[in-house]
Amino acid sequence: MDALKQHGLSHGELAARTGVARETLSRWATEANRPSLEALQAVVDAAGLQLDITLIEAEPKLIALAHDQLDLSPIDRVRALLHDDWPACQDALRAAASTGLAVLVGPVAAALQGAPQRPGHGRVDLLVPAADHEQVIEDLLDAGVQPDGFENAGGGHERRERWRSGHGTLTLRSSATGVDAIAPLRQRGLRVWLGGDASVTVARPEDLLRISQRSPWSDDAVYRSGLRAVLACGRYSARQPHATPVAHA
Repeated sequence: MDALKQHGLSHGELAARTGVARETLSRWATEANRPSLEALQAVVDAAGLQLDITLIEAEPKLIALAHDQLDLSPIDRVRALLHDDWPACQDALRAAASTGLAVLVGPVAAALQGAPQRPGHGRVDLLVPAADHEQVIEDLLDAGVQPDGFENAGGGHERRERWRSGHGTLTLRSSATGVDAIAPLRQRGLRVWLGGDASVTVARPEDLLRISQRSPWSDDAVYRSGLRAVLACGRYSARQPHATPVAHA
């Protein structure tokens, strides 16, 4: 849908050309729903564009590693990858659980979903709808999380706030390249329980892969191949996240 916007085609024009209701086109644009391949091809044809699909095969070794990760609970997946950096990630995850308005993206989210690459030093990245941004800040401050400045992606395309909780680091932003609406991303995310009533919502593997492909943040490129391996496993959608406690160090 981004390409159609770039060609100056409104939902009204596309609806007139294709016979698809404007409301349906809007739901596709915000990713509340997704079109079938046939429906997408019809819209692309009506816009005078060409739909190209590239199939990228996941690496067999990574598929095997992803299977091993998927045998673990989400929390144990990250613990196994981070080793000594796990306690700092624990602190960040506990802080992220203080608000129910954000969705986890980035390297730790990918690791929670089974990607076998080490997620850096365990920084937790949060996406939050702009309308909920102030409430999320209040939630973090109430939980004792402290602001720690800002950082910009190369070229200044995106900016995110940095926060500290114990030894852990979080980032917070209200936009991401290629994401038209964050709320649907959160609504279809998977909940990972951290123990007791604490939980975080993690973006689905296919959404994480799509975000990483458009992301200006260099560390998002690291886990793309791992997410392809997770999707190639065909297991994640059938598994429910385990209620694994985040034990105190």
